[in-house]
Amino acid sequence: PSTRQHEETIIPVKPPLDAGPATVAAPPGRRPAKPWWLFAIVALLAAAAVAVFVLLPKWVADDQATAAQAAAEAEHEAAPEVAQPVVPQLSPEEIAALKSKAEALLASLLPQQQKLNAQHAEGWGGDDWSHYQELGRNGDDAYLANSFQAAVTAYTQALALGATLLGRSVDIVAKALAAGDEAFAAGNADAALKQFDVVLGIDPDNEAAKLGRAKAERLPEVLDLVHKGDAERAAGELNHAAESYRKALAIDAAWPAARNGLDAVTGTLKANEFEQSMSAGLGALAEQDYRSAETQFQAALKLRPQSKEAQDGLTQAEQGLKLDSIALIQARALAFERRELWDRAIEQYQSALKTDATLVFAQTGLERARYRQGLEAKLVNIIDNPRLLFSDSVLAGAKSLLEEAKSQNQQGDRLKGQIAKLDDLVRLATTPVPVELHSDALTEVTLYRVGTLGTFMAKTVELRPGTYTAVGSRNGYRDVRQTFTVLPGRDVPPVSVVCVEPI
Repeated sequence: PSTRQHEETIIPVKPPLDAGPATVAAPPGRRPAKPWWLFAIVALLAAAAVAVFVLLPKWVADDQATAAQAAAEAEHEAAPEVAQPVVPQLSPEEIAALKSKAEALLASLLPQQQKLNAQHAEGWGGDDWSHYQELGRNGDDAYLANSFQAAVTAYTQALALGATLLGRSVDIVAKALAAGDEAFAAGNADAALKQFDVVLGIDPDNEAAKLGRAKAERLPEVLDLVHKGDAERAAGELNHAAESYRKALAIDAAWPAARNGLDAVTGTLKANEFEQSMSAGLGALAEQDYRSAETQFQAALKLRPQSKEAQDGLTQAEQGLKLDSIALIQARALAFERRELWDRAIEQYQSALKTDATLVFAQTGLERARYRQGLEAKLVNIIDNPRLLFSDSVLAGAKSLLEEAKSQNQQGDRLKGQIAKLDDLVRLATTPVPVELHSDALTEVTLYRVGTLGTFMAKTVELRPGTYTAVGSRNGYRDVRQTFTVLPGRDVPPVSVVCVEPI
């Protein structure tokens, strides 16, 4: 027979401490006396509170323990093989702490579950994944049933197992990547795809797996191109074979068979091209076609930079070109001199001296061309800026320059035209122009660069082209200043110089 147990929870209630009979107000100025029965009531209430808060829970706990012990003994007599553990009673503070801990564990467990779900752990977690889910459900059920201790235990075990699963996923990804790379290197596209898919099932953003899968998808195409290149190479179709290998490398630049095949074919093609260039270069030397020979030997050296045979051939071609080049340079330089293209002539002579610094024709020609270039520059500067001749020193230099230009033995059309132009400018710059000056016979007039003109009503002076300044002065009046320019062959308006502003 089973014994029904009843458990009651007794919630002590605090009586209001301010309750009690009303007191009568004492008269003013006197403190009221407390009756004796009021102290008795307070003492009784305090004793009742002690009984409720201290003794009553103990009595209830003793009764519950006695009842539990009786029930346990009865069950032990009925079924001695089953032992029921004694569940300890928890205080409200302990229950609240367990609840808080369960909630904190659940807060950590939820993102872990999301991460494992995103990694599709159901496909690789096996029994551990099933147990992990079961632990999570057990924890949720215990929490909802307010069995917070059981919830804490279940959530703690689930978190530990989840960490193990996450660590396993990292290991699976690493091994699958290695297996995928190995299968790819062996040319097994299907096996490589499967391994990379395993990785992407766990980590969809894995760049290595995405790249490996993309390459594995096109691996059959690469293999076909390599096989084609091998066949073309065996048939002697080297250019076609190289093209096939290049197409394969365009798909996968690191595929070893394609790279090795292309290197081999390229080496053979270079060897053939080297022999062809050497033969063509030697033939050009025999015909004294040094420019063509130089081109062929340079091409051969690009293919084999250390080839002594190609270097010797290039040296012979350069020596032949040097002799031809010097003669050609001299002819070109003289032609440029005849056309008065002095800068081009200078370039030719400098080029010849770079080839051989002892060439006399280049030394004297360079000196002559530089001199004529400088002479022309001076002539052009004055012709383009005729106002410079207004200066006495420049005018004197222009006359000397004109004589120097006229003394040249070889006068081309350009120099002759420059001489004629400068001669006209010098003539105009030295030809006086009449200038009429007006005054009031009271103002003392001085013309800079000429001298003092005194007082007058009107005066005409002969002035060569240039800029002049006339200054007028008169006692008791402010000086006046008039600046004017005399241009060659042009009339100058009358210039008035009169002091009119009293001081």
